[in-house]
Amino acid sequence: MSFGSTLKQAREALGLSTQELSVRTKIRGDYLRALEEGNTALLPERTFARSYLQRYARELNLDPTPLIADFDRSVPPTPEVAQSLRGVPTPNRSASGVSPAVIAGALTAVIVLGAGGYYAYSTYLRPPPVVVAPPTPAAVAAPATPAPAPVPAPAPTPAPTTVRLTVRSVPSGARVYLDNRDLGTTPLNAFPVDQRDQAELRVELGGRQPLKQSISLTAGRYLRATLPATGTGRSSLTDLNRPGSAPTVTPAAAAPATPAASATTAPRSAVSVTFAAPSWTRVTGPGGVILYQGTPPAGSVKGFPKGVTIRAGNAGGVRVSVNGGAAQPMGQNGQVVTRSY
Repeated sequence: MSFGSTLKQAREALGLSTQELSVRTKIRGDYLRALEEGNTALLPERTFARSYLQRYARELNLDPTPLIADFDRSVPPTPEVAQSLRGVPTPNRSASGVSPAVIAGALTAVIVLGAGGYYAYSTYLRPPPVVVAPPTPAAVAAPATPAPAPVPAPAPTPAPTTVRLTVRSVPSGARVYLDNRDLGTTPLNAFPVDQRDQAELRVELGGRQPLKQSISLTAGRYLRATLPATGTGRSSLTDLNRPGSAPTVTPAAAAPATPAASATTAPRSAVSVTFAAPSWTRVTGPGGVILYQGTPPAGSVKGFPKGVTIRAGNAGGVRVSVNGGAAQPMGQNGQVVTRSY
């Protein structure tokens, strides 16, 4: 079995994706896929590729030695590298006698340099002559120069905050890019990204209209991209953290202003979920579409449309209110419960 097949079999046995292992190993996802496929043409130079292979094998609890040996057989070092690894033999130099003239010349040079150094050293140690200036009548002392104000040290740059990005697509299996970084394929679950005011999201799938849109990442996002067949319509992006929100069509078209438009308020969510204590929770809509999945902090409140199914890992800490009614706990503390509302 090749080193690539061994890596892929070990990853699938652990139930992990290349996106998750990319976060753990700090290695780009396309490099991990190239290692599993044995596609050495997509890997960086040989030294880095061997290091990535060794780190990937250890993350999968594999012995990297046989995998490195198989990689070296597939990608042998170039002749220059092999010669540098073996070491260039140092040529033997035959001992030759030194003539007396050479010895005498060397001694003369040492004596001259020593005498010159001593003269320079003694000149340096000789104190300079003292010059006494005559007194100046009515000498006025110059005003003291104030000490410069201390320059404050620059404030340390805070470390970037990480937020979670979840992306679904219709149909699934689309490739997701964030600021030209390949995050993997949908469904993309809680991928850690740096917090920022704006980022460019791209979702692409063969034979489908691609989506390209700027999004805000000041907090975690849960998005769904709808990609119609090429030539049949425009792609759209829906924020699933806000139930009932209208999808954003890409490219966005500016709607004409309506002179007598009146302000409308967003409808209240039919199902309100209050997290009195931390609890892993998954909320699915009709057809099994995941609307939310995660462990929100205590005190969080989330709203969903009617007809959802909620599964809670700590049922006593999750209280559900339907159509504005009194919130009721889903079950006992520590109990795993699934209910439909």
